[in-house]
Amino acid sequence: MLEYTLIRKNNKNLYLRIREGKVVVTAPKNVSKAYVDQFVCKHRSWIEQRLTTSKKPLQNLDTIYIFGKPYTICFDTITSKDPTIIKCRPDIKSFQTCIRLKIQDIFLQRFQMHCERMHIEGLKLRIGFFKSKWGSFHPTKKEVSLNGNLAFTDIECLDAIIIHELCHVSYRNHSSAFYKEVLHWMPNYKEVHKRLNSYEMPTLKKDA
Repeated sequence: MLEYTLIRKNNKNLYLRIREGKVVVTAPKNVSKAYVDQFVCKHRSWIEQRLTTSKKPLQNLDTIYIFGKPYTICFDTITSKDPTIIKCRPDIKSFQTCIRLKIQDIFLQRFQMHCERMHIEGLKLRIGFFKSKWGSFHPTKKEVSLNGNLAFTDIECLDAIIIHELCHVSYRNHSSAFYKEVLHWMPNYKEVHKRLNSYEMPTLKKDA
């Protein structure tokens, strides 16, 4: 049996991801451990393939892709005005800070666009980096949080998560009515959401 980390959440479906070379399964709270084991076994070939091809931690001058556009990561102290070079220290916090600065404008632009078309006002946007969620809505704060790792997917995936979280303004659960609303604003939401797991997230050594 493959080893995996199990995360219980109030969702309807099981989700399988490879994070930093480890298998992570997100499952509904009412699903048995035996069922999750069976789910993992069913996807064993896919898991082993992804673990084999999983990227090593980023090295100096490696290339990453932000919404499909190539950027060079530079850990050295250099003077360059090249917008395709991202300069940062070789640690996770610095890397995430630099990525956030690079993506905040496009995240805000897409967020405001969907708020306007969905007739939603007064919400704040926060960009964080999370291991087990793509986004969340905080009604008391009137705030939507988006995972900065969405930058390593594509614009349509970003739109899908924004729409998902904005629909929580009216529906605080994942009912059929909620998903009907999501599909109203993005008819191909299910196909786009499935695509999220096909992207590899860049990683750094934790002790770098």
